[in-house]
Amino acid sequence: MTPVAARDLLLGAATRHTLEGPRWRRTSRGFYLPSTDVPPTPTQRIVSAASILPDGAVIGGWAAAFAHGVDLLDGLDDHTMQPRPISVHLPPGLHRHDVTGLQYRQSDAGVEPALVAGIPVTPPLRTAVDLARWASNLTEAVVALDLVLGAGLVGLDGLRAALADVRGARGVVQARRAAELARTGVRSSWESRLRMAYVLDLGFPAPLVNPAVLGPDRTFVAMPDLLDEEAGLALEYDGASWTTAARSSGHRDVDQHRADNLREEQLERTGLFVTRADKEDLGRHRTQLLRRLAAAREHGLGRDRRRDRWRVRRSGEK
Repeated sequence: MTPVAARDLLLGAATRHTLEGPRWRRTSRGFYLPSTDVPPTPTQRIVSAASILPDGAVIGGWAAAFAHGVDLLDGLDDHTMQPRPISVHLPPGLHRHDVTGLQYRQSDAGVEPALVAGIPVTPPLRTAVDLARWASNLTEAVVALDLVLGAGLVGLDGLRAALADVRGARGVVQARRAAELARTGVRSSWESRLRMAYVLDLGFPAPLVNPAVLGPDRTFVAMPDLLDEEAGLALEYDGASWTTAARSSGHRDVDQHRADNLREEQLERTGLFVTRADKEDLGRHRTQLLRRLAAAREHGLGRDRRRDRWRVRRSGEK
């Protein structure tokens, strides 16, 4: 639903008092939506922002990625679950102050938009580049790129080529490094953060992402989130926020927990070691997690490899 200007509402039955009450929700300065009938979904937030765009302005960042089909970039901060502002590229010479829910970005050159349902958003490659440049740190830049790659929005080679052509833009060094660390096939943002803890914090080689592990008879065993082949170490992220309609508690769901345990047992029977982590491990228990990961890798490197009964299915192999 498109937000309605306060001046138009005041011409009808609404008053200043009712607009400030619980029946209406302000989407931006001077624009309102009914608070009960229109929940602030990502799509509604984008439509609301589009309704007040200045001429020549283009929506970018997570909102552009979501419009292009990257559903996991839904505008909520993974750490706080609070809504992130929608970024808007302004045309050269136009200046605006940020308002609640909108962050304006100045540029010396205009952005050629792509139209999605009539809404001007940055094209896929520009969206990916901006996400990596604007991220708060290298890990979050990798998280964003993993998600856009996983959704098929861009290809890794094209992304790296596009970044090689960017000169002098703030954050481009971070973005290029993130593109080197990004991987296809990632299924969750926290899986990416676990991988970056392993690589950036500990300096270990990048593990494989969601590889198919085969048993001694070449039958499929399981697909761990991450796998350090050298150490024979599988890393699993337990996400309480991972949900489906049938399993509303994610990995805390009893059936999902049982399936996780079964998969872990299957992996360990082949000679792999398994280490699990969750959001709390990657947050307030991070130091302890890093010690656990380091110890697990050291243990795996010292294993008797003659007892390995697993291997990884390679690309193109049936």
